[in-house]
Amino acid sequence: MKVFLFGVVALLAAVPAAAQVGHDPETSPYRDLEHKQEITWLFGYMKARHDPAGIAPRSAAVTGARYEINLAGPLGFSADLTRSFSERTVLDPAKPLATRNQGTQSTPVYAADVALALDLTGRKSWNHLVPQLRGGLGVVTSRAKDDSSGYSFGTPFAFTFGGGLKFVPGGRMQLRVDVTDRVFKLTYPDSYFRLASDNTSVLVDPTPRSFYTHHTALTVGVSYLFGR
Repeated sequence: MKVFLFGVVALLAAVPAAAQVGHDPETSPYRDLEHKQEITWLFGYMKARHDPAGIAPRSAAVTGARYEINLAGPLGFSADLTRSFSERTVLDPAKPLATRNQGTQSTPVYAADVALALDLTGRKSWNHLVPQLRGGLGVVTSRAKDDSSGYSFGTPFAFTFGGGLKFVPGGRMQLRVDVTDRVFKLTYPDSYFRLASDNTSVLVDPTPRSFYTHHTALTVGVSYLFGR
């Protein structure tokens, strides 16, 4: 597997150089990337996924920052810190269905992760574009918590993967668009499965008490480039 991955990276790094054969340097669609580091302000929308009880933080606008540095060839390292402006529904599972909903509350979700980034055009842009793949690890966290039910979002570990496209016109500014998916574990307390006085419960078996869900973020960003 390591040999295969090394071969893929080497092939991708060679593509830009090979693609320039037959092009005059002045008319080639490929341009060397001048800078090795970037700081990006990100903003967009986070889509919350599977939540049968409907009590976890919901889809919302998201903003944050990313630092990225080129390591070697097409391979880079990046670190993200984001915040979504989420709200959630508060439930009291001990109450009957008619009065169970206790309203909504603001519950921002923070995410931090580190990842490896692979520029598919190597250390060059193609017509000022650089497609990229990313994958890494991190955490998501929120203060979402109900003392009455025992529910707590906590700070679960997250697997992060995604891709994006950079627009590099030249100079120290860059635009980019990214899709980032963070996969983490969501856990429901036993109280959500207990019957209230009207013989209803928030959840019923075979709904799992713990399962993986994910938040998918679509963001656009403005980057400042530096370092050579």
